Amino acid sequence: MEPCDIYWHSIVYSDLKYIVTNANSRVNKFPGMTELAKKVALTRAILSMKMLFDKEYEFYPNSWFIPAQLNDFTYTFYQVAIDKYFTSGAQGTGIYLIQSPDEIKDRSSRQLIQEYIADPLLMSEHLKFDLRVYAVIKSINPLSIYVAREGMVRFCTEKYVKPTRENADNLYAHLTNYSLNKSNQSYVHSYSLADQMHASKRLLSSVFYQLEMNGVNVRLLWHNIKIIIVKTILAMIPEIMLNYEHYFCDSPGPQCFQIVGFDILIKEDETPILLEVNSAPSLTVDHIVDEAIKIPLVRDTILLVLDLLDKDCNTKTLKFFYTIDFQIFPNRYRQNSGHLLFLDKAMYLYMQFINIKATITITLSGVRSFVRKCNLLDVISLSEAEQKFREIYINFTGEHEISVTSGTGLPFHAFLQLLYYIAELKFFKHDTLLEKVQDLLIFCDLSLRHYGIRSARLRRTEIDKSDKENCVEIYLLPSRLAERRGGNESKRRRTAEQRLAQRQRYGHSLPRAANISSPNSSRELNQQQSVADVKNKTSLPKLRPPFVFGLR
Repeated sequence: MEPCDIYWHSIVYSDLKYIVTNANSRVNKFPGMTELAKKVALTRAILSMKMLFDKEYEFYPNSWFIPAQLNDFTYTFYQVAIDKYFTSGAQGTGIYLIQSPDEIKDRSSRQLIQEYIADPLLMSEHLKFDLRVYAVIKSINPLSIYVAREGMVRFCTEKYVKPTRENADNLYAHLTNYSLNKSNQSYVHSYSLADQMHASKRLLSSVFYQLEMNGVNVRLLWHNIKIIIVKTILAMIPEIMLNYEHYFCDSPGPQCFQIVGFDILIKEDETPILLEVNSAPSLTVDHIVDEAIKIPLVRDTILLVLDLLDKDCNTKTLKFFYTIDFQIFPNRYRQNSGHLLFLDKAMYLYMQFINIKATITITLSGVRSFVRKCNLLDVISLSEAEQKFREIYINFTGEHEISVTSGTGLPFHAFLQLLYYIAELKFFKHDTLLEKVQDLLIFCDLSLRHYGIRSARLRRTEIDKSDKENCVEIYLLPSRLAERRGGNESKRRRTAEQRLAQRQRYGHSLPRAANISSPNSSRELNQQQSVADVKNKTSLPKLRPPFVFGLR
């Protein structure tokens, strides 16, 4: 049977690698992404980056893991006098507001506490709202990120007032989750695109238009939101890579991509704050707003991963329809955020001391091997490394006892804590943790020059073996950024015949509105018809957003 070009699933099936055997096939999920996007895992990833790049990750609320960081939370609460915090669960379940550490429910259970944003930006209805912005991770090697220009805005169903003891239980005023608010009788449904301007679920472009009319600098706001999306994905990339390596360790592995939802809250001072990342945003079409957002999103994602949504076919006539614009990374924000790919090097190191086929955690044996092979015994003994291993494990899990003989392992971000600790010891004269970790990674890389790398998939580039200093083959971490290609512009672009052949190959399986391979449609493009003419022939909702953003 001929392999599919795209496999679209709701989850990553355990036997997927035996079904998708063609490395050129595309799969719409990254293995492990469901877990990586959950609140706890996401917070771990962002906090690891925040320790190195403090100012660049201020868009995420202050967070504490209970019970491990209960003392830190209590100290901060009484020293800084933060008014409100909330602990969160999935889709609005398990969330409650507290006013002091004494109100934490079941302190022995694992939970996450976050600072409550008490000053959200409000519109004339005085309803709290958040934005659902859609991004597409087209690939991870090279890393390619796109953001959809259209999104969704979800409103609470009760007027917002700052939390007090009396109203703290009124989640309809404090939480914007659709799964929570849709059950409230005050929820306002929209039955047409005109109705949605005052509904509980609205188009992002409509709300941006309303905000602009109220004096909000929406272009700056949109820029800052895209920066948040880039920085968040960069924090997640090391573990996405790790899970991909683990899942497809003994197979070629397909090309994975994924639609990801980002929930953004806007503060009163117009600062965007990241609330959550949803690895599987709902693509269900319940009403007209969903139709206007999700049908073009899925259509353009398919075009994107098939390399049909590019500058060559993005004429002025068709550009009106595309919800996904050009890359925001690396093309748009490479200079701004490229340095944040820093933890790729730490993942490179981590993967050399784990059994990637069996697990994605590093055992005590792996930590000992890491300390020995990287020549770190001058700063930390094996017994001290074991003690630190236990301490970090307890901090991450909340457990009081561990058995290191049972194969217990540290996840990647726990290993980073060990790495940061050793960097502080070895390079204590440096001013910043970032400088210390950078030098430690260089030191470890030099120490491992005579050891290969166990992951065959990372063996992309060989060092020149004519160099007498290199007595063995050494493999380098693949670049996450596509190389800039030189040469004549015409040589870099596909010919018209090549583009037409590719569209004809995929045209039969694309949505009708996106099928542009027929001779008639080609003639229409050559004639450069107006947007209004083409709109009449599309099956998508005939809506021109009141405010459309480009991503240049």
